[in-house]
Amino acid sequence: MSYADLSVLNCDRKTLLEKVGVAVKLGYEVIALDIVHTPSKNATKKKKKQKDSNPQASEGVIKASTLKLTEDELKDLQVDSKRVKILSRVTLNVTDSEQLQYLMSPEVQEYDIVAVRPTSSDIFTKVTKYINLDIIQLEMDKNVKIITPGGLSEGIQKGIHFEIQYGPALRDSSVKKYLISNSQLLASFSKSKNIIISSGSERAIELRGPHDVANLGLLFGLNEAQAKNCVSRSCRSVLLHAEERRALKATVALSSGDLPDDQKWVKDKLSEIHSQDTTGESSPKKRKLE
Repeated sequence: MSYADLSVLNCDRKTLLEKVGVAVKLGYEVIALDIVHTPSKNATKKKKKQKDSNPQASEGVIKASTLKLTEDELKDLQVDSKRVKILSRVTLNVTDSEQLQYLMSPEVQEYDIVAVRPTSSDIFTKVTKYINLDIIQLEMDKNVKIITPGGLSEGIQKGIHFEIQYGPALRDSSVKKYLISNSQLLASFSKSKNIIISSGSERAIELRGPHDVANLGLLFGLNEAQAKNCVSRSCRSVLLHAEERRALKATVALSSGDLPDDQKWVKDKLSEIHSQDTTGESSPKKRKLE
């Protein structure tokens, strides 16, 4: 059983590499490097009016490729790239429903994992209607009730997972009571389905091993099996959902003709195959068999 921490917060390179190294030593085989971004309310309008002059970022979002660790960095950390997966993740901090338009931007969708952190119950309900995201990160460390049963049900049907982060409670012990009570509410409303637990770590010292995290799940109202799933099987489901999201994006791009020039042959080849199927022509293999 492989374990995952799907939110190791992006920071300066030295600290980031330290966190990755510690996570690997703790037994994690899937680690998502997480960039948190608050899109401007008129980000979509601005994007139409101006060209992106910065190759590293667009509207403040760092390119997903900049999170990729080099072979030398992995070697220094003694990380086996065949065994350990380092993924990119973006978390959109949404304070207004207008910002949800930014979910469709290519800069966001190029990340391995796309997450949204709603700041109100109204935005929470609206974001569960979207299909182009993988995780809804819940602010469990505040005395604010964001979760709605209807939104949870709709999100679960779409394969979206709901994230609890324990890092804030390690940085500020006064929020532990909110973390526990809100997490128990989530477990009750969702019937313990589609829940993952991540660190949201800012420093390496905040990381905890997968078994310790599973024990936290018991405090959140989960049974032992459900708690273990929050750092293993449920995380794997998130990755499968993310793959389906990217595949859907590729299908839409293909059908709309939105392909780079060097990949146009793919659409032409599929059109040729489709033409053969509709005209009843036999493929070379079929003729040989006949």
